[in-house]
Amino acid sequence: MADPLGEEDDLVAAFQVDGHAARGRIARMGKALDSILSAHDYPPAVKRLVGEAVLLAALVGDSLKFDGRLIIQANGNGNGPVTFVVAEWNSGGAVRGFAQYSSDPVKDDANVPELLGTGSFAMTIDPGEEMERYQGVVALEGERLGQCAERYFAQSEQTPTRIKLAVGESIHAGGKSNWRGGGAILQQIAADDTRGDASADWDHCRALFETIADDELIDPDISAGNLIYRLFHEDGARLFEPKSLSKHCPCNRERLVEILVRFSAEEQAEMLENGKVGMTCEYCNKLFEFTPNEIDNANRS
Repeated sequence: MADPLGEEDDLVAAFQVDGHAARGRIARMGKALDSILSAHDYPPAVKRLVGEAVLLAALVGDSLKFDGRLIIQANGNGNGPVTFVVAEWNSGGAVRGFAQYSSDPVKDDANVPELLGTGSFAMTIDPGEEMERYQGVVALEGERLGQCAERYFAQSEQTPTRIKLAVGESIHAGGKSNWRGGGAILQQIAADDTRGDASADWDHCRALFETIADDELIDPDISAGNLIYRLFHEDGARLFEPKSLSKHCPCNRERLVEILVRFSAEEQAEMLENGKVGMTCEYCNKLFEFTPNEIDNANRS
C-alpha cells in the first residue's frame, strides 16, 4: 500500500478496510501537541489526559461534515485532582485543550478514575451560524479516555467502536524533551442489503485493530500509513488524503476586552491590580493586561 502520509506529524487521515464493513481514522501529532501541553505545568499523567482528549477531538471531529466545532469534555465529581478536561476541534484542523487541575500530587501512571473520579463524558457538536448545538452525555466509565469514548458511541450512537490513544514524552540529549501523540478509531459500517450481516467482518477487523500498541502510535519511525499497513496488509486498506492539524487558540485582545466591558465599573475596579486588569486564557495560558483607558475606549466604540 502506498503511504501518502510519509513520516509527517500533525495530521489526521481516514481509511477503509478493503472488503470489510469497517472504516476509521488515524492521527499523529508532534509539534502541535507539544505546544498545547507545554503551555501548562501539569504533571505527566494530566498532560497525557489532555493530549488524549485533543487526539480524540481530532479523530471524531474530522469525520463531521460541517464547518463548526466539536468539543470533548470529561467532568469529574470532585473526588480527583482533575475537575475536568476539555478539547476542541474546529473545521480546518485547529485543535486546543486544557484541564482544570488542583495541583494535588498524582502518580505518573494515574488513570481516568484516579484523575477525575466518577462523573460524565460529553461530546458537543456546534455547527455554528446560529444553528442548534447537539450534546450527548454518558457516565464517565473506563480506565482510559478512549474507553470512555467507546462507551459513548455504544450508548449514544449505537455504533460499535474501538479507539486507541497514546501520548508520551521523548527525552533527548541535554535534557530537552517533547510530547508526541497518536490515535486511531475504528467503527463498524452499518449493515445494508448489499453487505448483509456485518458482525463477522467487524469481529475480524476489531481483533486486528486491538493489537495496536501505544509505542506504535507515537513512534516517529513508524508512519501512520505504515501502521495501517501493518494492521490490514492481508486484507488491504485504502488510506485517504490526510488533513493537517494545528494548535490554534482564538483568544486575542479584541475579544477579551469585549468581555471586560460587560462588567460594571465597580466590578472592573475590583479586578485592577497594579493599575491593570489581567485576563489569562485557560487554553493557551497567555496573560493579557488592559488599562482602564483601554476598557473605557472599547466601551465607547
